[in-house]
Amino acid sequence: MFEVETQKSTYFDDLTVAQYGWDFTAAQLGPSEEVSTVRLCRTKHIGLSSFRYGAPYDQALRARENTLSFGLLDSDNPTTWSYDQIIPNDALIIFPHDDCIRGMSPVGFRGNGIHFAKDYTRELAELVFRRPLHALVPASGAFQLDRQKLNLLRAEIHKWQQLEACSADSRPKIDSRREESLALAVIDALFDEGNADKVDSASTQGFVTKALEIIHDSELDSISAAELCAETQCSQRTLEKGFSNRFAVTPKKYINCLRLSRVHKGLLNFEAQGCDSIIELAASQGFWHMGQFAADYRRIYGELPSDTLKRN
Repeated sequence: MFEVETQKSTYFDDLTVAQYGWDFTAAQLGPSEEVSTVRLCRTKHIGLSSFRYGAPYDQALRARENTLSFGLLDSDNPTTWSYDQIIPNDALIIFPHDDCIRGMSPVGFRGNGIHFAKDYTRELAELVFRRPLHALVPASGAFQLDRQKLNLLRAEIHKWQQLEACSADSRPKIDSRREESLALAVIDALFDEGNADKVDSASTQGFVTKALEIIHDSELDSISAAELCAETQCSQRTLEKGFSNRFAVTPKKYINCLRLSRVHKGLLNFEAQGCDSIIELAASQGFWHMGQFAADYRRIYGELPSDTLKRN
């Protein structure tokens, strides 16, 4: 299930999808200078709302019961106050359940609301990080993010917003992977590495070896981070450190490189693949975003997939 709804209006009360995941009150503080727009993309476990407001508002928000709600402003969002302090554009906001976060949004206020079903996020956190959710995600507040983690989170948000372009045939599997990737990006952005378990090198490499066996015995496009952690009984952080030490890439990038290699070999012997196009061949290996696929392929092989095909 992937649904998209876009609403535009000069009246905030018309923007009902803006309240997805939040108990929300807003008072308009001035005339609308432009039309406000909210776009909600949602699946079974996650809702992502992207907003741009054309009027100034006094707002009070809190997370709804059984929902984890976060906010991340766009990098070019105008200066926004939460009563006595400025909210940084590179901070991830965690919304409380019992109280409200209050603030004033100016004209041009823009960003994203990220909402997770609490049970889904709890299970994922325990499976991937081997910790209870409360040990990974603080209760509420605005938390400045590491630059690299912030960029990764923004990239996942962008990928989520592109889900509408997926084909119907690939939709269920892609939706599930994008749900997991976005949830893990949020949790990882808040994760304090200083509290990570200390695992000795020999144990770490044992986990890596087990993970490699699972990866090479599986359909590459069907492996998720959660499944890999569950099968190895190891946290994502430990696996990432082990793969980084051995291959200088994360497990996710390792799997992606293997999938790219299969496409590369298929292009070198294209007639035997039974495919009508590069897109069909790439899709058979789980690539659905052709722009990202082509960029990743070029980064590894120094040319576009079409160039490889032309040479052969």
